[in-house]
Amino acid sequence: MNTELKFTRKTVFPLILVFFGYGQLFSQISSVGNFIKGGKEDAVKIISAYLLPVEKGMCFNGTNNDMILFKSNAASNLNFGLSFNLTASLVSSDDYTYDVSDLNLTEFEAKDPNKTIAQTISGNESTIELQTKDKYRVPSNTYPFYTEKPILTLNSPKGKNNTTIPFPVLNMFLEKQGNLLNIKMLPPLKISSKSLGLFNIGINLQHNLETSLRFMSDFWLDIYISGGYNYNRITYYIDIKPNENSLTFSPTSDNGPYDNQELRIHTVSIPFRLILVKQLQNFSFALGSGYNITNSKVDMVGKYPIYSTDPTNNFQVIVEDIEDPFQYTRDFNRISLDFGVYYKHKKFFTGIKYTYSYYKNIDLSLGFLL
Repeated sequence: MNTELKFTRKTVFPLILVFFGYGQLFSQISSVGNFIKGGKEDAVKIISAYLLPVEKGMCFNGTNNDMILFKSNAASNLNFGLSFNLTASLVSSDDYTYDVSDLNLTEFEAKDPNKTIAQTISGNESTIELQTKDKYRVPSNTYPFYTEKPILTLNSPKGKNNTTIPFPVLNMFLEKQGNLLNIKMLPPLKISSKSLGLFNIGINLQHNLETSLRFMSDFWLDIYISGGYNYNRITYYIDIKPNENSLTFSPTSDNGPYDNQELRIHTVSIPFRLILVKQLQNFSFALGSGYNITNSKVDMVGKYPIYSTDPTNNFQVIVEDIEDPFQYTRDFNRISLDFGVYYKHKKFFTGIKYTYSYYKNIDLSLGFLL
């Protein structure tokens, strides 16, 4: 049974801005994915450079979408609640561009060696031209009766001038005297069959130290410790096919179909925090510091065309297929500092938190108690 939920603009209008932002953010993925045609080694290098802001942003979104900080007044109170969080990482300007000459490319090179600065997904819309180092021969009328041309020439993918990496999440929680169990989730969403999928699941535990160390009940502020686990996944459904008329399909491979292509970004975040909280009437002010263990994995799955020269005839380019061309992982472990303000009135609450780590992060929460 397919458990994915399919949504339209009419049924999820409150979340459209979030998903529209993701659609804009990922509209160049097919463009960067086209580098797989030149070979998987350079495709990994170019795609990882292009996606760096998204991977970092998702990792630290996962560590920060847990802002439910309040303490029930009566020791016997057990609160159950729901909330919606929208967390967003603000990409550092250092990650707007990358230099292709630093990637140690083996299959591609900049056509103009003086133009090597390309844009990440958060950069602007400028491009540079890249070409394969391997050439094939094209017949000509003058000696030596052929010219050499690159097998493939591509523009580097454009950025989208989008320097914010958002992610929405739903929370269900139990709270008693500041001790909290929080389950975070975003059910599998498929925006469309050829667009974007989102998924999130996580758990966070928060402990008010005064409930286990009674002498701390006389302190001017409350001290919390927290830890959790968060998994995010973005799936982009891509459409990369051989489309040049001059290509010849390899007789040794069963070319296509190219209908199962996905680029998936998985991130795992494990945050640990020490938080100082001062509660003043309906307001809570929080100052925290922590360490975030974060990991990103990107995999490209499905069948893709790869171009190469025909070893028996230099005057044509052949297409061979490759299945599940690559996956790579990288870590972004980092210390973080954050400050939050929370307001609770009767059954409703809201909050905002600012975090500084690899990127600056803003987390907004809105919820109610049942």
